[in-house]
Amino acid sequence: MSQQPGTQGATPHTAYILSLIGSILMLISAIFVLAFAAVVASMPHLFIHRFSYYPMTFMPIFVPAFLIVIGVVGLIISVLALYFSLRLRGLSDVGAVHSTGVILLILAIIGLFVANGFFIGFILLLIGSILALTWKP
Repeated sequence: MSQQPGTQGATPHTAYILSLIGSILMLISAIFVLAFAAVVASMPHLFIHRFSYYPMTFMPIFVPAFLIVIGVVGLIISVLALYFSLRLRGLSDVGAVHSTGVILLILAIIGLFVANGFFIGFILLLIGSILALTWKP
């Protein structure tokens, strides 16, 4: 027997699916950033030699470190978004769903700057969090 909205035990299914897909895309993009940082860090001679005639020769040395920081922060944000997206599936209490939606909204906004999920992940997580905020059983 299918549960209709407004019945006991209804869950925000659409918000769960969109948030889950968005957080998975954000996780994949954070892993790509970390992989690119590893490639850049493994070949510093390409970057230092090319830019050595500029007065700011120390700047290319910081590029791998910057990418690693962005990748690690993006990975943390993505894992948190994935956790709260999975948590959203089992919730049926309106207050708990709304508070999880607020957390997902904050993670989506932060994730825009560090792990945007190829931008479509950010959009899906944003829509999923808004659906969780406006959900009524």
